[in-house]
Amino acid sequence: MPNPSYDVVIPIYKVNPKWIVECLDSVLAQKIQAWRVIIVDGTPLDDDMADAIAAVCLDYVNSDPRFHYLRQDADVEGVGGARNQGIAYGDAPWVAFLDGDDYWYDGYLSEVKTSIEESNEKTSIWSVALDCEYPVISQMTGKAHQMKGIYGYWEDQTFLNANPDYAYYWFFGHPPTPTGTIIRREAFESVGGYDETMGMAEDTELILRIVGDPRTVPVAERRHYEPLPLIGGFHYVG
Repeated sequence: MPNPSYDVVIPIYKVNPKWIVECLDSVLAQKIQAWRVIIVDGTPLDDDMADAIAAVCLDYVNSDPRFHYLRQDADVEGVGGARNQGIAYGDAPWVAFLDGDDYWYDGYLSEVKTSIEESNEKTSIWSVALDCEYPVISQMTGKAHQMKGIYGYWEDQTFLNANPDYAYYWFFGHPPTPTGTIIRREAFESVGGYDETMGMAEDTELILRIVGDPRTVPVAERRHYEPLPLIGGFHYVG
């Protein structure tokens, strides 16, 4: 099989199998098909869902050679470690992230591909807004309230388009979510990947290292980030 343009890295940890099906089907439905899916499953083998999760993933592996299923290595920690393991398995020039309980709209990869082709050669990170649906548990009643909205879309993002060297500071207030983010492999590998010691915000910390701290990295050496407009790229379910 020719090398795909995108490695789609999907970490899984105790994810409901029905969400995994929705996630993987959304990759199959993409308008462009030059991709490889690398699933990294960190679900404990003694967990009640472990067998069902593995069975669902292996169904895709056995039906399409572009799907690959890995058990998360014992010495690899957290979701950052799972993503590192998945990226190391592949070799595509662009790495697309998709969490196991999320899914993409069918135009996601094609829209980002267009942006990549039009981008400055220093641009290493692309992201889009999320169409979100998530439960919020009331501390008063204990009931779950289903929330819907847009995450990661800001009216003032045109500022960054005109001032890409501000990307480092931009991320503190506008951190992109992995499911809507694609990173150039060379940029990811140049900073050593995710910090596996971090229990949260490991994705934002990685991107800060990629674009380069303006206090220490000269302007000419900084990488760029492109926040895409709301293109309906995917739908977050969590």
